[in-house]
Amino acid sequence: MTDFRHENKLIHEKSPYLLQHAHDPVEWHPWGKEAFERAKQMDKPIFLSIGYATCHWCHVMERESFEDEEVAHILNEVFVNVMVDREELPEIDALYMELGQALMATAGGWPLNVILTPDLKPFFAVTYLPPRMQKELIGLSEFSRQIHMLWKSPERSQIIEQADRVVELFQEASITHGTELPSSDTLLDAMEELYEVVDPVFGGIRGEPKFPISYSCDAFLTFSKMHKESRALFYVELTLDRMHRGGIYDHLGGGFSRYAMDVMWHLPHFEKTLIDNSLLASTYLAAWTLTKRDEYKEIVCETLDYLLSHLSSGEGGFFSAEDADLERQEGLYYTWTIQEIEEVLEGEEFELFCNYYGVSESGNFEGRNVLHANMTLTEFAEALSIKPMEVKKRLDEAKESLKRRREERPRPFVDDKILCSSNGFAAHVFALAGAAFKESRYKEAACHALSFIRSHNWQEGRLLRRYRDGEARFAAGLDDYAALIKASLTLFETGCGSDYLSWAIEMTDLARREFKEKNGAFFQTAEEEEMLVRRCELYDGAEPSSNAVHAENLLRLYQMTEEKKYLLQAEDIFRAAKNFIESFPAGATYHLTSLQRYFDASALTFVIALNEKREGEEEILTALASRFIPNKAVIWKTPDDSLIDKLLSLHADKGPIEEETTLYLCAREHCEAPLAGKEKILERIERI
Repeated sequence: MTDFRHENKLIHEKSPYLLQHAHDPVEWHPWGKEAFERAKQMDKPIFLSIGYATCHWCHVMERESFEDEEVAHILNEVFVNVMVDREELPEIDALYMELGQALMATAGGWPLNVILTPDLKPFFAVTYLPPRMQKELIGLSEFSRQIHMLWKSPERSQIIEQADRVVELFQEASITHGTELPSSDTLLDAMEELYEVVDPVFGGIRGEPKFPISYSCDAFLTFSKMHKESRALFYVELTLDRMHRGGIYDHLGGGFSRYAMDVMWHLPHFEKTLIDNSLLASTYLAAWTLTKRDEYKEIVCETLDYLLSHLSSGEGGFFSAEDADLERQEGLYYTWTIQEIEEVLEGEEFELFCNYYGVSESGNFEGRNVLHANMTLTEFAEALSIKPMEVKKRLDEAKESLKRRREERPRPFVDDKILCSSNGFAAHVFALAGAAFKESRYKEAACHALSFIRSHNWQEGRLLRRYRDGEARFAAGLDDYAALIKASLTLFETGCGSDYLSWAIEMTDLARREFKEKNGAFFQTAEEEEMLVRRCELYDGAEPSSNAVHAENLLRLYQMTEEKKYLLQAEDIFRAAKNFIESFPAGATYHLTSLQRYFDASALTFVIALNEKREGEEEILTALASRFIPNKAVIWKTPDDSLIDKLLSLHADKGPIEEETTLYLCAREHCEAPLAGKEKILERIERI
């Protein structure tokens, strides 16, 4: 419980995470020069703690250690304490996560706690620590005292030397350029290597914890279509099916948790984020366009409806995430005792639901039950000798009853920051789903999200990363620009207007000026940002590599415009990423998706010139959006749009023929004869 007797410098921040700690007895400072100067003046090391508002273990460390008066006293005596919300300053998080992992014997995670010299160089790093020694795990109190002794001892010079060396090695290892482009063999070899690390039983990547990395499925989906590769499609369907059946999926309210703690996807870390659900919905949508499996469409709709219901700001933008905890207990909102279910369901419906979703008296998570299905609906129905559709109807009715009961519980905390990057990925999938399913509210959500960002975060020709409580702040990074360019191109391709293409081009030009290394990849931050090391993010992490996303953007623009400057920038990224792709394909799967577009000589460009009545617009849009046509580009020319010919002068001569809506279809340097008339256009799309 918050103790308002204390107040530190976080009280003036807008971040929900920082405000959660504003009344800790720890004398926290936000990231900035004031804290750094204080560390130099007081000759103290910096205790840097990085987390985010919906992080379970961040909450645990707060209540165990940062709210503890004795622990706080030690931290205040030994350090200048700095706290960072990783979603506000992802470049700081990414830098110190990578540096920290070089100093830790275990894997990284959050909260990430790094000890820095006053000039911001790291020399120790840990994740969660208990407040005091527990068994063989050192406590934060003892850890802090040991740091204090070292800092005051003759060994201090060795510590500083070590910190200098770590940063020096990191700078030397930082890749910004490459000399050779990946070849098509590089791509094929990387895809083959991915087969070696996938889980053939439960999908995803082998091992635990298990993250629902959607972009590996995206790469396999494209590969399966382009190469008629059945293994790739099998892996995708296995992964998507197992995730949906697992506890990582919210079977009552829709949406996915951040990750699973077990190989079977049964036990989730319950926090739900906008970016994860946007990326996963996009993958399930792509899988639906390829397979037309009804359950994939249902999952997409349930996930997007969850985002609209619980993460929408009501003003257009989407909030960042929903917490894993309720009343300081992880998963309490989402889990059930068998008695709680019996209060809602009766007789055969109770038995049917509990048998299908693995509910037991003892539970599978701290005495409670995470809902999950051990078999498919068809297998379950066959075992009961009941028709699958009847079983589904009965289960859906039971789920709706339990959902209504669950809604009587308090909801978990929502981090109501509005972030450019995650809103970009959300707008992208809402636009695609709106077009594919002919669902106007999804299309409207996409347009409203980007409209919000342009109104609030786009100021004086620059993006600011975060909006909250009336304030836009923090210079946006490459990840923000890449996600919003991606979304803007998608809204243009789904018929929302050429203004989105114009903004995408404007942001792309700005990204080149602000972030690009000459003849190299793109840095995560602009040059004027105060950073220990300026990095090019080439690997996928909790989010996809911003360079990989932007390489895809650049190829899409090149396909639309045939302006070689976009192709050359994408090739610079691929050269820099080549060694990463070859050495660890599982960490570069978004690059593999982008490379497949790069090597696709048959990638189709559709130019649709609508007539005065805009005949066939909706039918053609849905036909294109509901089919899996990898690496396509779609250009809409409308009678009332004077901007499009200025943006895409290459296509200025393409218009309706004999006053009929006309399709111009090209693949690289070859173009088919124009097709005039809605029926002919739809028939040609049907044959793709």
